[in-house]
Amino acid sequence: MCITKINRIRIHESLFDIALDVEKCIISSITPSDSHSAGVKAAGDKDAEGLLYLPATADMHIHLDKHFLGEPWRPLQPFISLPGQLAFEKSMLASLPTTAAERARRLIDLLLSRGTTKIRTHVDVDPQIGISHLEHVLQVREEYRGVMEIEIVAFPQQGLLRSDSLHVMKDALRAGAEFVGGVDPAGLDHAVDRSLEATFELSAEFNAGVDLHLHDPGHLGLYTISRFAELTSQAGKGGRTAVSHAYCMGQVSEAESRELAQQLKANDVAIITSVPLDRPMPRVDQLVAEGVRVHVGSDNILDAWSPFGNGDLLARGSKLAEKFGWILDDALLQTYPLISAGPLTPKEGGPASFMLVSAMNAQHAIASAPVREAVFSGGKLAGGKWAEAAGVNEADAAFA
Repeated sequence: MCITKINRIRIHESLFDIALDVEKCIISSITPSDSHSAGVKAAGDKDAEGLLYLPATADMHIHLDKHFLGEPWRPLQPFISLPGQLAFEKSMLASLPTTAAERARRLIDLLLSRGTTKIRTHVDVDPQIGISHLEHVLQVREEYRGVMEIEIVAFPQQGLLRSDSLHVMKDALRAGAEFVGGVDPAGLDHAVDRSLEATFELSAEFNAGVDLHLHDPGHLGLYTISRFAELTSQAGKGGRTAVSHAYCMGQVSEAESRELAQQLKANDVAIITSVPLDRPMPRVDQLVAEGVRVHVGSDNILDAWSPFGNGDLLARGSKLAEKFGWILDDALLQTYPLISAGPLTPKEGGPASFMLVSAMNAQHAIASAPVREAVFSGGKLAGGKWAEAAGVNEADAAFA
């Protein structure tokens, strides 16, 4: 279904007609609607009937290769220890009949249907599986190029040093991963400085960014993030590094987390959160106030760690706003830069990746997380009720 012009899209409080350049993947024009805009006037026209424009979302922490979407229900086990959970996950993944490529496609299609057009995925690598998961995800990235923007982190889930994964990490970075991953330099590798230094050495060798999973608690976690920020500065990697989860920043005093936030800002290190309900999390309001870059991601979606998650970043942003008591209009609107891939006000020549929803305004949309009526990615209809009605699925959009 090729749509080249959408009439009567509501942007803030006014109605506009938006023309799409599908070849260039941009919005070619935005003009005020008039009485002649109602209805479909030409082939390729579509009447939005006042649906609200919102930018597409960006899921900056997800695992395409290790969810159980589309698989028979698999009961989980209680979390006892991190090594025990890692062994449990590894056995569950090995038992799946599907490939990492099949799982990646399923999850990408779900994310597109919910309005996400950019993701950062962590992909497991270790000496046992090598870079097989990564090779599958790289293949799928090519299939969805132009519809889903995918950043790939080579992720040594079993511990960079603990699993002796330096050589396989190099293979992954040579193959096409753009970020060096890591996990719990203290809790898993038992060597904070040595683990972090090895991570940044890989980053320097392959000119890659760094995105570290950090679950280590309290002051141990704080030291790890502070050292991470120092190494970011020393490596000249400002703007290219992030710490994911960082629960420790919600486990210490406000004064201590503020001091670390100021260091993160000074060294341009981002914090990525999945907005957990079952544990402390970084004080996002404080981070935003201090000017730290903050992003949101789904992380677990029906996997060996959690049965929850639906890939809806608008709903996750709503949860974030509710958790921090962001009920005033300006506070609600400050959620969008944390979850979205573009501005609330589209621009001519800007990316044609957006969604249309039935909501009174952007504040109402973040509070209620309405159904996606339509999702466009690169000017192509990629999801939502319009796509369902037209018999268009996300794979069709990807391969068009």
